[in-house]
Amino acid sequence: MAESGDQQPLVGFMPNEEWDELLAGVNELVQQMEALPDGLTKERVFRLLDGIDAIHREALRRLVRLFKDGVLEKVITDPAIHALMELYDLLPESAKAPPSRPAFPTIPIRAIHAPAPPAPLRYPHWVPALAQRDDLPSGGVRDDIVVDGAPVLLARQGERLFALDATCPLDGASMRGASLAGYTLTCPAHAGCHYDVRNGARIGGGKGLVCHPVRAEEHGRVLVGLDMDFVPDLPSF
Repeated sequence: MAESGDQQPLVGFMPNEEWDELLAGVNELVQQMEALPDGLTKERVFRLLDGIDAIHREALRRLVRLFKDGVLEKVITDPAIHALMELYDLLPESAKAPPSRPAFPTIPIRAIHAPAPPAPLRYPHWVPALAQRDDLPSGGVRDDIVVDGAPVLLARQGERLFALDATCPLDGASMRGASLAGYTLTCPAHAGCHYDVRNGARIGGGKGLVCHPVRAEEHGRVLVGLDMDFVPDLPSF
């Protein structure tokens, strides 16, 4: 394996020069497709590209999670692997601009039909948060959960589970030490700051906590949904 900072020669079916030509050619083809007039065929092609992108993104995220510390930094010395990880924004900070190699331009896969900036791409996925739902008793709060690098707070009332961002929207203070009474979550950082865990709303008005879908599998593992629409389950009366 090449030392950190060295460009590792590509071991595969084409030399590095052909790999660079392939990337440039694909990038040019996608840009040409974006310039085509709108129509059903164009829409279906870009929906297909979006689907392929989502499959690759999810698989690569899972693969990278299995790497031991330092493994990713080593394997991305290969220019093909580096380009793939760069395309899916999986490069470590220390490798965002490798020496003597220009950054690969991200291949656009969405046609933009309006001058307004496009909405950020969302890749809905479930992330394990607790090994067993009984690790969180009713009326309890778990404030030590991290999913995809972000702190998340889990709360349970009876058989119902709730997942919310673990930072107070007032000033970004940590919600560590928050307590639950009924469905009311009390912020430990601000006096009189309370939230409804069912929908994240701040009691008394103001910006609420972001909520995430949460579910328990049959064997008890608890998963938190990210990049998903959240629908609060509140009484209709």
